[in-house]
Amino acid sequence: MTRPIVFLIFLLVVSRLDMSHQSNLAQYPVCEPVFEYFPDCLAFLVGFYSVPTKICCRHVEKLNKLAKHGLGPRTICFCIQASVKGTQPRLLASRINSLPIMCHTHLSFPISDSMDCNK
Repeated sequence: MTRPIVFLIFLLVVSRLDMSHQSNLAQYPVCEPVFEYFPDCLAFLVGFYSVPTKICCRHVEKLNKLAKHGLGPRTICFCIQASVKGTQPRLLASRINSLPIMCHTHLSFPISDSMDCNK
């Protein structure tokens, strides 16, 4: 899938956020890499596509590296939570569980719209 289509899907998801939440995302400059990489996986994680895109899988690898040698898993968790909180459709647990399998990797950070990032 091309980046413009992924971006449009992300805009559709983000447009469902309330305006105060959208303005709050700008307050997290540390999250910029997550806000750049994670949206490419949203179409898969909410059920629009049956398999993650190649770019999604590449970005999961980049996020894994950031979790291990940069931002850390807790920060990435917080950034993902901030970016998807209140969005519709919600992330599907089955897709979150199959993402690392389908991308032939593991997740060094948790993904969910309602999680405790301190654990």
